[in-house]
Amino acid sequence: MKKILFVLALTFTIIQTGCGIKKEAADPYFNATVLEVNEKSVLVEPFEGSNELSSSDQIVVSTAVISDHELPAMEAGTLIRIVYDGEIAESYPAQIANTFAIYLIDEAGELLEGAP
Repeated sequence: MKKILFVLALTFTIIQTGCGIKKEAADPYFNATVLEVNEKSVLVEPFEGSNELSSSDQIVVSTAVISDHELPAMEAGTLIRIVYDGEIAESYPAQIANTFAIYLIDEAGELLEGAP
């Protein structure tokens, strides 16, 4: 009887633990138009329909990227994809401090050649 209770308890524990497993999602990103380039950041406007627009219509993004990917040359009007940690500081303009990568994109929001 003790063996049956032990097996049931062990099975229940495994099932409960398995239900708590969370699959890691890809890093969040959004597409935007560069409005202004500064020494350590860029001011951007997220594309229409972007979830980031619910935070602000303008976001300051740190250009100190946390990856080996080289930062592309940018100027006002450049279209970019920003990969970040999902955290946006609620201010105006909003701010993203932890930027993983910035890629150049085309008008359709597709990565330009050379981006992963």
